[in-house]
Amino acid sequence: MLKTQFGESATANLEEGTWTFEIRDELKVSAGVFAILPEQKYQKLLTAIKGIRNSMNAHPDCEPNSEFEDMVSRCDEILEAL
Repeated sequence: MLKTQFGESATANLEEGTWTFEIRDELKVSAGVFAILPEQKYQKLLTAIKGIRNSMNAHPDCEPNSEFEDMVSRCDEILEAL
């Protein structure tokens, strides 16, 4: 999976079904289906995942091999992938 890439919408042609972006950093191209969302929503998603992770980690039942620890690990994997 590629890391998140940021860019700005430059042009679009609805008749042709094309949408052009100017990417801020190095562009890594791959085939597939992608989720495109505004940067503010992306930041809210990160904040929510971090909040869930921290709440699970601080829970008194978060011990080794618990569901809470599993959720912390899953959140860490998601954050690493993003």
